[in-house]
Amino acid sequence: PLEKVKGIGADEDLDPENLPLWGTPKRSGFRVAGPLLRANEVVLFPAPANWFCTQGEDEKRLYVKEARPEDGPYGVKVERQRCLWIYKPGEEMKPLNGLWVTSEALNNENEFELEIVEQLGDLTADKPQAVPSKLLFAQEERVGIARELPSRTARRGHLYSTRHIRLAEGISLLLRLDKLLCPSHLAPEGIFQLGGEGRMVRYCLFNVPPPLPVGKGRWLAISPVEQERLERAGLLSVPYAAGKPMRIAGWDLREAFHKPVKAYFPAGAVFFSKKDPDLCELIPF
Repeated sequence: PLEKVKGIGADEDLDPENLPLWGTPKRSGFRVAGPLLRANEVVLFPAPANWFCTQGEDEKRLYVKEARPEDGPYGVKVERQRCLWIYKPGEEMKPLNGLWVTSEALNNENEFELEIVEQLGDLTADKPQAVPSKLLFAQEERVGIARELPSRTARRGHLYSTRHIRLAEGISLLLRLDKLLCPSHLAPEGIFQLGGEGRMVRYCLFNVPPPLPVGKGRWLAISPVEQERLERAGLLSVPYAAGKPMRIAGWDLREAFHKPVKAYFPAGAVFFSKKDPDLCELIPF
């Protein structure tokens, strides 16, 4: 009944017995990790933040070295017991920003080479390859203006800008859920709305999950991870590599006010831990 819905608290379950995954206005009943990208039936992962590369005479290959934890001594005072180091780094080594890599690439460690894919027809799951973002999607900057309700006229002084992602032809998104939504809450395949514009998309359930890399004591973030959850899992006390933290908020429809801004580690962050952190946003490699 509507009165029951209005009367529940911000963190009170509506019907935990019949709707265990419904969640609350304050807490989602399940978590979504990703998205990963899929092209030519090959799953692509964000490049790890602890990989650095140089390019030799062959423009189609990257020479990669991995920053790994070392025991020291370091010669300087540091906060951590073990820092990440690159053994004999090359000149002008750069992080693999903007690249997506195959599962076979993630099976490498220390020092190795990656083939740069120049067209998606050359992509294969059997090779350690890296794919530039420009082959997978385009970013479009758009400017809009807020409207008055219900007249739908322009609201004075309320301009905003957004960044839209347009996938290339043949590219699909792959999402990972921490709970089984199908078939109890969601049909195994169908159509629903996705994204801020509510675009119609077709989805289907993978009965057999895509193969993941072999775990070697490293954990890769396949989507942004809230800093508080990483801290609770003990991952901020182990050696890790990550890009610049992200500040993410949102709009609270219940309160008609913005949500508190929280810090997130970006996708591609790497944590060195032999213990399973039990976070769906992290995969072993």
